[in-house]
Formats: sequence, structure tokens, C-alpha cells
Amino acid sequence: MSMEVSGLRQLRDNLERLGDKAPEVMEEILIGEGVYAVGQARKIVTNAGVVNTGAYRYNFHTGTKTRPAYSSARMHDGSKPRKQGKTWIIDVYNNLDYASFLEMGFRSHFVPGHWEGKTFVYEPGFPGGMYVGPYGGYVEGIWTLRTAMRRTEMTQKSRIQRKFERYIKEELEKGL
Repeated sequence: MSMEVSGLRQLRDNLERLGDKAPEVMEEILIGEGVYAVGQARKIVTNAGVVNTGAYRYNFHTGTKTRPAYSSARMHDGSKPRKQGKTWIIDVYNNLDYASFLEMGFRSHFVPGHWEGKTFVYEPGFPGGMYVGPYGGYVEGIWTLRTAMRRTEMTQKSRIQRKFERYIKEELEKGL
């Protein structure tokens, strides 16, 4: 009889420890979801062939700190998610100057400059240049961030459930 009681006490203690660690687990899972969304955005950009230097691709980050452009290829900026009411929030962003134009599209325009090999060199006031997009038209956006967030949300429930189950199993087995 005492063996069964001690086992139940151990289970109770493990469950209480799980409850105490819940905020840490939520933060870890949220950061993981942000990193997953960043990974999806980077895959979309790579598969669409949008990049030539990689600057746009590697400036997708998750967190709450606005990082300077070209800072690093790390996916998470080290900040903690914030809680707003019953909702946890972590941002996924790309802070390059031209990221919003690639994301949502832009009006066609003339860019002064010249070509040096396979690279176009922008030169204000240069008489020659190139026209970006159809004359007088509009260049469609690639909607990278929107698509990445949609992909993340579609598979989020099962991914979070797996993480929770794995964490609970590991914590309960620690005390046995």
C-alpha cells in the first residue's frame, strides 16, 4: 500500500513541477514557431528564385527586437515572446528597406545606372538605366511572409501538440 502512495506522491510532485515550468515551455514553443515561420519564408524566397545576394532571405527574423539590416543569419533575435491578455505574441519580420516592396508589390519605374557583368549598379543621374516592370504597370508582390505564416498556422496544432507531449513525457519520466 505504501509503495502505491509514494508513487502517487511522486506523480503529484512531477505534475506540480510541470505547472511551475509552464511559462518557460510556452516561451520555448513560441520561439520555435517563430523560427519555423522564418524557415518557411527563407524556403519560399529560395524556391521562387527571388534572391541574387541573399540579403532579403537572411533578413527574416523572429522576436521583438528590430535588428539592423544585414546583422546576421540567425533566425531568432534572442528576445522573449510577450503576453497580451490570453495571447502570446512573437513577431516575424524582415527589416530591409525594400522588403515591403517585394512582399506587396510596387509600381513600375525607371532606375538609372548600368550593368557590370551580372550586377546592376545604381547611379543617380546616370543617363542610362533600366525600367523595372512593365511600362506604366505594376509588379506583383511575392507575399513571402503571408505565405510563410499561413503554412506555419496550417501545421501548428500538430507540431505544438507533439512538443507538449514530448516535454510532458520527459518531465514525468525524470521522477521515476
